[in-house]
Amino acid sequence: MDILFHGVRGSTPTAHENFLKYGGSTTCTEILHKEFQIIFDAGTGFQNVSIQKDRPTYLVFSHFHYDHIQGLPFNYEIFDPSNKVTICSGLVSSKELREVFVRAFQPMYFPIPLVDTLKNLKFVDFSIVQEDMAKLCVLETIKLNHPGGAAGYIVEKNDRKVCCFLDHEYGQLEKVDKELVSNANNCDLVIWDGMFLDEELPPKKGWGHSSIEQGVSFSDVTNCKSLAIAHHSPARTDEQLKEHSNNLKSDKVFFAYQGLSHKL
Repeated sequence: MDILFHGVRGSTPTAHENFLKYGGSTTCTEILHKEFQIIFDAGTGFQNVSIQKDRPTYLVFSHFHYDHIQGLPFNYEIFDPSNKVTICSGLVSSKELREVFVRAFQPMYFPIPLVDTLKNLKFVDFSIVQEDMAKLCVLETIKLNHPGGAAGYIVEKNDRKVCCFLDHEYGQLEKVDKELVSNANNCDLVIWDGMFLDEELPPKKGWGHSSIEQGVSFSDVTNCKSLAIAHHSPARTDEQLKEHSNNLKSDKVFFAYQGLSHKL
């Protein structure tokens, strides 16, 4: 499996020379395998995804804050009727999911009624996608602690396991955190929400994000092989991220950047 980071910013995209190394696009992560393509969220990084015609493509949403959905209409490959994309979320039903995007991309907010226009986008219940993918891989969802709710995901294929835990506030709900630890135990890669530093957490309680330092601790507790810190603060410059990266007290924790390909 190849893990492709197409967007690693949280909250809002950034466009400035001080943000070029790690990238300014918002959240979009792809798992690419010769048998399937899974895309987690469609922030502005979604424009960089190449839709695969020779395998099933699934677009899976954690939740529907703007930084996770705003890039959907700007990957021009979805306007190709031959590119079939199945859309689902562990957070809501297919009917509710479809309504989210009907509301988000209709003429009051977007030039065309996107969902009604693109017949190649198919909204399906998450459980149906799990059944469809059962012969290809194991796809599970897990509750995250985030305002309005959010879903994390676990993908397993050929003894390789990836946990995508973006938009989670660690250290607030013990039961939820224990489930995350249990699922990430000894896994190959955790994708972690490193929006804040520990010192920034107190006034941001309830915002639904974790810290870089908590990611390092989580990697130790779970004994995962690697942990990628993503969902970087839109105010965190390349120099600042580089400095924090150099100060990491773990060889298995790294900072994801836009365009990074991590092979498992």
